[in-house]
Amino acid sequence: MTMAEDTERTPNQNNDAEKREKGERAERVANWYFRLNGFLSIPGFIVHPDVVQRLPLTEADLIAVRFPHRREVIAGREMVDDQRLVGLAAPNQVLFLLVEVKSGLCKINGPWSKRQHGNMQRVVRRIGFADDRYVEQIALAMYTELRWGDRENVLQYVAIGSQTNDGLGRKYPRLVQITWDDVAAFMFDRFQRFPEKLPENGKSVHNQWPDFGKQFGQEFPQMNTVEDARQFIHSYIEGSPTDQRVIADTTLPPRRLQ
Repeated sequence: MTMAEDTERTPNQNNDAEKREKGERAERVANWYFRLNGFLSIPGFIVHPDVVQRLPLTEADLIAVRFPHRREVIAGREMVDDQRLVGLAAPNQVLFLLVEVKSGLCKINGPWSKRQHGNMQRVVRRIGFADDRYVEQIALAMYTELRWGDRENVLQYVAIGSQTNDGLGRKYPRLVQITWDDVAAFMFDRFQRFPEKLPENGKSVHNQWPDFGKQFGQEFPQMNTVEDARQFIHSYIEGSPTDQRVIADTTLPPRRLQ
């Protein structure tokens, strides 16, 4: 976009662009949080309709899966993942997450809570962990509790944002809400325990990471407390003037406003 084109945008267009960019930065932070906790993830998971139409039905900011035997050992020391996540499944269960990411208050994407739309059924079929005979039962549990589990699998809805939503917590007691402060505390502890994972040629592996992960790794030696990590993450998401080194993440698809 040229400078002239940028100045021709209306205030609403500028505001929409800023919200979209902030949302994308929040999703990068969330993606790294789950990545460091051993999850394989698909960002921007689109739920398509059963018939051809112009727009998709909805999307999950992130769908993630963590397998029961996940371990990471560095220099003989085993990493300890965040118990907020590990405790969501038994040692023998595969854990699937539907994640809604917000830069502000934790929320639930509307189409996931409306049974008449049938989106939970579609996403359960897309993930493919259950026989079709059980799809309706699983979807009902997700609509009512935002959680389902059997002996082998768990499907859990997770909302991430700057603060927890008390109203949602009362309506859905089994909803998991994680704040950016929680993410900062985990990441500070992880990097403090393992400040240089697999050094190669005198350089930290952080230099090989893309986007937020690389930047956090580079800045971590200057962080002395959890508060430093918290301020860094909030500045990153907000796109403050002190955070001008953000590296564009080409692995995440464009995010639509909700």
